[in-house]
Amino acid sequence: MYDNNFNNEQHQGYYPNTVPQTYQQPPVQPQLQAQPRKKHSTMKVLALIMAVVVVGGGAGFGGSYVAAKLAGSSVVSSQDGGSNSSHGSSNDKESDAESNSGNVKPAPDVSNTNKPTLDEMQSGATVSHNISTETEFNSDGTFSYTRDLVSAVRDSIVYIEVYTKMYMNADEAYGAGSGIIISSDGYIITNAHVVDDMDKFVVHVTTTDPVEGTGVVDEYEATLVGSDTDTDLAVIKIEAEGLQSAVLGNSDELHLGDDVVVIGNPMGLETSVTKGIVSGLNRQLYSSERSLSSIQTDAAINSGNSGGALFNMYGEVVGVVNEKLISNYAENVGFAITINEAKYVIDDLISMGYVTGRPILGVTCLEVSEYVAAIQGMHPGLYITEINKDLAIADSELVVGDTIVAVEGQPVTNVSQVSEILRDMKPGDVVEVTVVRVDAIGRDKEITFDVELSEYSGS
Repeated sequence: MYDNNFNNEQHQGYYPNTVPQTYQQPPVQPQLQAQPRKKHSTMKVLALIMAVVVVGGGAGFGGSYVAAKLAGSSVVSSQDGGSNSSHGSSNDKESDAESNSGNVKPAPDVSNTNKPTLDEMQSGATVSHNISTETEFNSDGTFSYTRDLVSAVRDSIVYIEVYTKMYMNADEAYGAGSGIIISSDGYIITNAHVVDDMDKFVVHVTTTDPVEGTGVVDEYEATLVGSDTDTDLAVIKIEAEGLQSAVLGNSDELHLGDDVVVIGNPMGLETSVTKGIVSGLNRQLYSSERSLSSIQTDAAINSGNSGGALFNMYGEVVGVVNEKLISNYAENVGFAITINEAKYVIDDLISMGYVTGRPILGVTCLEVSEYVAAIQGMHPGLYITEINKDLAIADSELVVGDTIVAVEGQPVTNVSQVSEILRDMKPGDVVEVTVVRVDAIGRDKEITFDVELSEYSGS
C-alpha cells in the first residue's frame, strides 16, 4: 500500500482500482456541529421571490377576501377617507354600527364556565385506523410497510464508539459510527475509516422486545479482526451469542428507482431510519488508492451512518453505507459499497486478516518530480529509500539509491502510475523495472531488471 509520511516517502504496494474519492464520511465527533452552510445572497433573494410568488399566487382564490378585510382596518380607512379626524367622531361610529347591525354577527360569549372538553369537541371527527398487528407483504415478497421492515432488521445494526489513547495513556472518546451484525456469534462489518488508528471499540447492541417494542442495550468491547483501507471495509468481533444477524442480499438485482432503507446512527442518534430510492448504480467512487462500484441513493446519510446498512425492501443488506457528497449545490447524494463487492473482502478479513491476491512490489520510495529533480540534481522518478528484505524483490538486483523511471516499459514519476500498471497482475507475476543508477564517477546509467511481485498482507 502507498503511505504518505512527513518526508514525502511512498510505500509501493498492491493496486486497488485507483481514482479520487468523492468524500469519505467521518465518524461522529463528540462535539456535534451542524455542517455550516455557505451564505449566499442570491439564495436569500430567491427565497424572498418564492415567498412573494406563494403569496401572490394565493390572490386568485383568496385575494379578494384579504383585500376586503384590510379595507375594514383603521389604517386603510384613514388612507382612503382623508383626515383621521373625519373618521374619529362618535357619531360616525354609531352610524356605522347601525348600518352594519344586520350584517355583523355578534362575538361569542366566552364567559360560560360549562365549556366542552377537547374530546367532546372532537367527537365524530375521528379517522378509522385499520392497523394490522401482523407483518404484511406484497405479492413479490417485499415488506408492504417500512415500519415492518425496520422492526424485522433493526437489531442487526449496532452503534460503535471509538476511542484513542491520549494523555497518560487514557482512553478518550474520538467518535462513533455504525456496524452490521453478520453472525450470531458477534462478527460485525463496518467502514475502515470508522476504526482505523483507533485503540478501543465499544459496541452497543440493542435487543427489542417483539411485543412491547422496548429495547435493551448491551455494551461489548470489540477486537479488530481486519481492516482494508482500499475498500473502506473492516470487521470487528464481540464475544456474544444469539445475536440477530442481517441477511446479505444480492446487490446485482437492484434497479434504478427501487425503494431502499438506511439504518444507522447519524450524529450519535442511535437506530435512525431514512428511506429513499436507488438513484444510481455502478457509481465509481474515486480516491488515490481505490475504485469501488457503489450504489447511489437519495436516502439521507450523515456523519455516524458510516458502516450502517442499506436495505432493500426484502430486508436484505445490499450495501454498506460509507460516503456522501458534500457540496453547496448538492443534497442527498449518498453512497453505499455494493454488498456483492464487499463479500469477498469480508471473507478474507475474517479468514486471513487482510485481502488476499493483491500484488506488492516491496519498495519504499520518494517521488521525484521534474521540478524537484532540477533543484536537487536528481533524476525524475521514484527514488528507492528501502527494500523489503522479506519479499521477493530482495532477490532482485535493485539497490537503495536507484531511481525507478519505468515499469513494464511505461514511464513513472509517482506511485499511482505504478498501481495502474499493476492493476491486473497478481502475486508471483514478474514485471520489468527500469532504473537510473549513478555509477562511481557520478554518471547516470539506465538498467532494466526483472522483479517478482509479492502478496500484500496488510502491513
